Amino acid sequence: MSPKPTSPEAPTDRISDGIDFRNVLGILSRRRSWVIGIPAVLCGIVVAYLLVAHPSYTGTAQVFVDPRDQYTPKDDAQQQNSVPGDGLLLVESQLKIITSNEVLNRVIEQLNLQNDPEFNGERITIGRLIKSVIGLGRTEDRALVTLRNLRKNVATKRIDRSFVIDILASADTAPRAAALANAVATSYLEEQAGANAAFQRRTSEAISAQLGKLRQEVRRGEEAVAAFKAANNLVGSRSRMVTEQQLDEANTQLTNAKTRLADAQARVRLIETIEHGDAGLEALPEAIQSAAIVQLRSRLADASREEAQLAQIDGPNHPALQAARAQVRDAQAAIQRELKTIARSVRNTEASERTNVQNLEANFDALKKQSETNDKAMVPLRELERKAESSRVVYETFLAKAKTAEERQGIDTTNIRLISRATMPENKSWPPTMIMLAAAIFAGITIGIAAALARDAFDRPGGEPDPEAVPDAPELAPADTAPPSHLRPVAMPSQASRLATLGEEILAAPKGTTIVLVQVQRGAWLDDVALQLARTVIANRMDVMLVDADLARHSTTSRLGFDKAPGLRDVMNGAADIHDVVRLHQPTAMRVVPVGLSALAAHDPAARQALSGALQQLRVFDRVIVDGGEMGASASEYGLYYMADEVVFLAQGEGGKSEGGKSEDAAILVDLLRHRQVKARMVIIEPDVSVAA
Repeated sequence: MSPKPTSPEAPTDRISDGIDFRNVLGILSRRRSWVIGIPAVLCGIVVAYLLVAHPSYTGTAQVFVDPRDQYTPKDDAQQQNSVPGDGLLLVESQLKIITSNEVLNRVIEQLNLQNDPEFNGERITIGRLIKSVIGLGRTEDRALVTLRNLRKNVATKRIDRSFVIDILASADTAPRAAALANAVATSYLEEQAGANAAFQRRTSEAISAQLGKLRQEVRRGEEAVAAFKAANNLVGSRSRMVTEQQLDEANTQLTNAKTRLADAQARVRLIETIEHGDAGLEALPEAIQSAAIVQLRSRLADASREEAQLAQIDGPNHPALQAARAQVRDAQAAIQRELKTIARSVRNTEASERTNVQNLEANFDALKKQSETNDKAMVPLRELERKAESSRVVYETFLAKAKTAEERQGIDTTNIRLISRATMPENKSWPPTMIMLAAAIFAGITIGIAAALARDAFDRPGGEPDPEAVPDAPELAPADTAPPSHLRPVAMPSQASRLATLGEEILAAPKGTTIVLVQVQRGAWLDDVALQLARTVIANRMDVMLVDADLARHSTTSRLGFDKAPGLRDVMNGAADIHDVVRLHQPTAMRVVPVGLSALAAHDPAARQALSGALQQLRVFDRVIVDGGEMGASASEYGLYYMADEVVFLAQGEGGKSEGGKSEDAAILVDLLRHRQVKARMVIIEPDVSVAA
C-alpha cells in the first residue's frame, strides 16, 4: 500500500541533512531511562572493577648511556672520542638489553621473585579461577612464568633528544615498584660490566691463540734470512753489510793517504829547490821546526858575529880569526848535514806514502768487486728481510694487544651510569579512576542516545518501508490509497493527459537527457510521478536512471527500500563514486541512486562540483530522471536546476486550480530559468489521474 500523503503543514525547520532536532530531543525525553540508565550501569561496572582490581604502582629509574667508551691511558684519544653516527642506534639497542633474559634473570635471583605470588603466577585472580573452572588452567614452569610476568611489568623508553633511558617497573605496592626499578637498573649495569669483561677476555684469548702461529712465522723468516746470508757469505747488520762498511773505510783511508802523499811530494820538491840554492832554509817547515837546525843556526850566528868582531880587530891571518872562521864553516857544514838528514826523511816518507796509496788502491778495488758481487745477492736478501720484518711487526702488535686486553679485563670501559634511582611513587598507575569513569559516562551517554533512537524507530508504526509499497508498476493514485473524498478535486480532461504527454516527450528526447522533477507543493500523488515516468521509460525498453535528489524527504528512496544504502549524499561528500552507489530494484528492473547517508554542508562548492560530475557520468543511460523534491528544498542550493536538460515543476491541482501562491512562485522561477537558457515548464497533476505505462 502507498505511504500516507504528507500534510502541507508538516514542519519546515529541517536542515540540509533532513534531521529534525526537535523530534530527536522529544525522543530522548521520552526514552530518558535509556539515556540515563546505560551510563549508570557502565559506571557501576567500572566502580565494581575499581573495587576488585589490584592497584599497580610504577617506579622509574634513569640511566645515562654515553656512546663513547671511557678513556683509558693506553687508548688513542682521537679514536676514543670518535662516535659512529649520532649514537642513537646504540641507545635504542640498550632498550632491548634492559628487558633481556640475562638482566631479568638477575633481578629474579636478586629479589627472589620465583617465590613471589605476584610474579610466579600463583596469585588467585578472577581470570585464573574462571580458567580452572572451565578446564583451561595448565601447569607451567615457575621460572618461565616469573620471567614472562616480570617482562610484562618492566618497560623502557628513551627520553627524546637525549641518551637517557627511563626504566619503568610496576608492582602492587609503591615500595616494591621502586625496589624493582632499582634492581633492574643495577642488574643492567652489572650485566654490561660483565659483558665488557667477557668481551675483553675473549679478545685476549683470541689474540693469544694467534701468537704461537705468528711467533713461528717470525722464526721461520729470520732463519731464512740467516741461511741466505751464510750461503752467500754476507756478514752485517739488518741495515748495512760489513763489505759496505769496509768499502767506505777503504775509500776514506785511500783519500787520506793520497792527501798525505801529495803533501810529502810537495816537501820533496821544496827540499830539492833548497839544495839547488833557489830557496832559503826558512822555506822548509821541517827545518824551522827541527831543534837541531835551530841550535846549529844559533851557533852559526854566534860564530859569524865573533868572526866579524875579530876581523875588525885582528888581521886576516890572526889565529883567533882563523879559529872563528873554522867555527862558522863547521856550523854551516852541520846545518847541511842536518838538512840532508831531513831531506832523506822526507823522501822516505814520500816513498812510504806512495807505497801505502798503492796498497790501499789495490784493497779498494778488491772490496769494490766484492761489493758488486754482494749487491746482486742483496736483492733476494732484502725481500726475505721485508717478510721477516712484517711478520715481526704483526707479532709485536698482537703481543701488545693481548697484553692490553688482559689488563682491561678488570677495567669497566662502558660509559653507562645510574643517574637517578627510583623513588616510591605517590599515585597508582593503574587503574586510572577518573579516566575510566569519564570514559564510562561518555560511552554510556553515546550508547544510551543511540539505543533510544533505535528503540523509538522500531516502536514507531510504519517506520520501516514496506517492500509491497513499491509494486511492479507503481500507480499514481491506487484505488485503495485514494485520499478522502473532500481532498479529491474534479480533474479537467485537458489536465488529465498532461502526465501522459510528459511521458511521451521524455521518450522522444535524445539519449542521455536529464530531467529534474520539482514539486511545487507537497503531495503523495506528486511523490509517485518520478517512479511512474521511470516505469514508462523501462516499458519502452530503455535504460533509465532514477536519482533521488530530495535531500529533505527522500520519499523515493524510502519507497524502494534503500534507506540504509549509500547514495547521492555520499557522492557529493566525496565518500563514494557515483558508480558505487547505483542500486538495482529487482521487482521493476530499475536502476536507482538513493539519497545516501552522509551529512552535507550548505552551499558547499565541492559538493556542487561532485553533483555536476555525477550527473554528467549518468548520461550514459538513455534517460536520467531526477526527483528534486519540493521547490526550494536543499537540492536547489547546489545548482541542481542548472545541471539538467529540463526542469519540470509539478503542481497538484485542486478542482482544476493549483495553490495560487506557490504556483506563482513556480511560474516566476520558470521564467528565471528560461531567461538563463534553461528549459523549464510547469505541469499540473490531478490526484486521480491514472496513466497506463
